[in-house]
Amino acid sequence: MTEQEFKELQEIEAGTWNLTDDSTRKEKAMREGARYLLLAKQMGLTKCIDTSDMLVFDIGCGPINGGVSSVLHCRKRVSIDPNKEAYSKFYNVQGYDDTKAEDLKDKLGIPDLIISTNCIDHIHDPIAFLEDLNTYMKYGAYFAHHHAIDNAINHPHPAHKFNLNEETVNSIMKENFELVWYM
Repeated sequence: MTEQEFKELQEIEAGTWNLTDDSTRKEKAMREGARYLLLAKQMGLTKCIDTSDMLVFDIGCGPINGGVSSVLHCRKRVSIDPNKEAYSKFYNVQGYDDTKAEDLKDKLGIPDLIISTNCIDHIHDPIAFLEDLNTYMKYGAYFAHHHAIDNAINHPHPAHKFNLNEETVNSIMKENFELVWYM
């Protein structure tokens, strides 16, 4: 994918959030906020992992309160989304980091927990991002991700360019990570 194609993809993704009708935008924000609680529970982040002393990166978090990490009690969270500027038209994204996932390589050794929900299939190079996690995450850190399986096939949308599935993730991550699947 070229940089221009990536930029267009991100504009399409931001458009799914930047709804001009106030009531529709509010309804989406409330629905997504409620979904964050469910996602955190499904990923084992509310009862299985003590996040109270963790630095958490929430990558591709979207514009609602900094994503899934907003429902966790953690020492510090960093909301990361390359659509920060586009989101700022309708949402408060002050304090967000607008770095692309593929450009986080030098920062991946810092957090105790990296969260990524429904965004890996939107990034410029998902395979490179997963390989970077595999190479640069610090020992003992957690990677919690939730995404639709084969979304580009099952739910065609211009923002869904890549298919992710268990085989893809396993082929990259299984050597250095203990993988726990919730299906």
